[in-house]
Amino acid sequence: RVYARAISLQLRNIELPEEYRESVSEKQSATEDITLAKNQRSQETTKAATLLLAAREEARKINDTAVNEAAVMLTEAALQAQEITFTFAAEARVYARVKADLNLTDEGLLSYVANRMYETAGAVRVSAGEPARLSWKEEL
Repeated sequence: RVYARAISLQLRNIELPEEYRESVSEKQSATEDITLAKNQRSQETTKAATLLLAAREEARKINDTAVNEAAVMLTEAALQAQEITFTFAAEARVYARVKADLNLTDEGLLSYVANRMYETAGAVRVSAGEPARLSWKEEL
């Protein structure tokens, strides 16, 4: 028996079969394509998530603005309604007092109000047809 121990070997002119080299190259190319596709999917997912967050934030801002504007409009309307109610209540008290002080009927009060309106309006032209009554003098 003969034994030999080789510490290092240097191989030269070793050629792999063409099919093997092509297969290895295609596998590497496919692996790189898969990695690229995964990275692109991750980037697109991040872009979509960012756009979604931006759209949600914009929608929240629009909604907040609309809610605030609606609250302001409701407050203004309520204040205007209170003002009108107060004005009509004050006028009703005045007319009730005039009616009581002058001892007027309902028709007499209407005549009084019409006369005051004509007095403050200046030159007024009135056209009335039957059965409208322009004078309530008898009722006073």
